[in-house]
Amino acid sequence: MKSHSIRFWLQRVLLLLLVLLFSVSQQSFIIADAAPPVNSQASAKARQLLTYLSNVPEGTLISGQHDYLEAPDEQNNKLQQISGQYAGLHGYEFGGLANQSHAALQEQRQRVVDSAIQWSQSGGIVAITFHQALPGKPKTWKNVQTKLSQAEFNHYITPGTPQYRQLIADIDEVALSLKTLRDADVPVLWRPYHEMNGNWFWWGNKQNYAQLWNVMYDRFVNVHHLNNLLWVWSPNAPNAYSTPYSRTFPGINRVDILAADIYNNDYKASYYTGLLKLAQGKPIGIGESNILPSANVLKNQPTWAYAMTWGKELSTTNSQSTIRTFMNQNNIITRDLLNEALR
Repeated sequence: MKSHSIRFWLQRVLLLLLVLLFSVSQQSFIIADAAPPVNSQASAKARQLLTYLSNVPEGTLISGQHDYLEAPDEQNNKLQQISGQYAGLHGYEFGGLANQSHAALQEQRQRVVDSAIQWSQSGGIVAITFHQALPGKPKTWKNVQTKLSQAEFNHYITPGTPQYRQLIADIDEVALSLKTLRDADVPVLWRPYHEMNGNWFWWGNKQNYAQLWNVMYDRFVNVHHLNNLLWVWSPNAPNAYSTPYSRTFPGINRVDILAADIYNNDYKASYYTGLLKLAQGKPIGIGESNILPSANVLKNQPTWAYAMTWGKELSTTNSQSTIRTFMNQNNIITRDLLNEALR
């Protein structure tokens, strides 16, 4: 464990950053490197969060932990029990994967919403992933991973088709839960249709992936007015199983944050530099990982704003000693430190 003096020092540094970013003169204070949200109607808290993410000091990382739909606090609580620290960012799931009834799925999403509101009020960052089953099919993992030809995919993004209407119905259903978070003034890192440059999800490796992204974006922004969302585009690291980032990029005017999914300690410099170039100054993060990034990774790839460990991978791929050491480094931002900076 690091000494109290080191943690106190880091708190002072982060509070100084807070003063610089969100002083009483913030209405006229412009951060040169912070792009505005892609949604011009984004809420004040969403804007504040994006500004903070854009200005996380180099070499400093917001810790993150994902939890599953059925148990939205289990892994994050486990992280705290092991390390004594909560992650700064809590990842949640909205996708139904177990063939739940409509009522059961709504109840599970409500528990996620309740947890997310409490988490945000406690000073943490909320991120939500959406493993969407193929619209019109039972909500199972199999139907998230179902193979879809390019021609079949095109039906889902063509207005007027039965498949398009099914897609819109699913999007509208999810919007109901997101509206509750909006009304509670909870900013959300919204992470849909991730790992699109791989072939394991129905939306993967499609020539016109951007059209699917835009259908959801336009529906959420212009119809449902979900102005609490920051849009996170989260490709897989362009390894042997994935295509280059650029082939499925929906465009810089549709993305607030870019986050690569990196597994098995495969933190190649090219994954980092490629994403950094594509981001054009917008924040970048590690959208999913299993092995916690080492001190050497953070030193050589200093611009990552956050890293989110995926579910049970926290303890199946990292020892308790490794978890404790990682969470108590003086360059890791926990929820307690975020609470000071964002309240």
